Amino acid sequence: MQKDSKTRMIESAAALIAARGVNAASFSEVLEASGAPRGSIYHHFPEGKSQLAAAAVRWTSERVLAFQRAYDGSTPQGVLERFIGMWRNVVLRSHGASGCVVAGVAIDSVADDVELLQLVRSTFRDWLALLTAQLQATGLPPDRAASVALMTLAGMEGALILCRAEGGVAPLDQVASELLQLVQL
Repeated sequence: MQKDSKTRMIESAAALIAARGVNAASFSEVLEASGAPRGSIYHHFPEGKSQLAAAAVRWTSERVLAFQRAYDGSTPQGVLERFIGMWRNVVLRSHGASGCVVAGVAIDSVADDVELLQLVRSTFRDWLALLTAQLQATGLPPDRAASVALMTLAGMEGALILCRAEGGVAPLDQVASELLQLVQL
C-alpha cells in the first residue's frame, strides 16, 4: 500500500528530528526526503514546523506503544529487553546517528511552545504507564514497577545521547546491562 504525502512527510520529519533535532530539520529537507509535492507541506501543516514536529511525536509514540504492547512474555527482564532492544535497533540502523524523536523535540523546542511540550510530557507519561503496567503484570510491586520504568526510560534516553556522541551502541549496551540487574530475581 502506497503512503500518502502527509504520512511520508511525518515519517521523514521523524527521521530528521531523531538525527538532527527540530531546528535542523527544514521543510525543504522533509520534502526532499519524503518526495512529497512542494505545496503539500503547507497544506498539511499550515501552523508550521511545530505542527509537523507534533505529528512526528505522535507517529513515533504510536509505534513505540504498539511495539511494546506486543510483548507477551511474563518476566520483568523480558519487558525491559523488549524496550531496550527497540532503541538498540534504532542506534544500530542509524550507525549511532539517531536518537529518540520525542527527546529531540523536548530538547530542541522553545519553552513557550506549551502545546508541543505538553505533547512531549504526555508521550513520555504514556510510555512510563505502559512499562509500569507491564512490569506490575510480571509481579513487581507498583512502586517498584514505576521506579524501574522511570529508570529504564531515563536510562535509554540518556544512552541514546551518548550513543550519538560515540557513534555506536556501546553506551546503550552498558546502560542496558545495569538496568537489567535492577530486575534480577
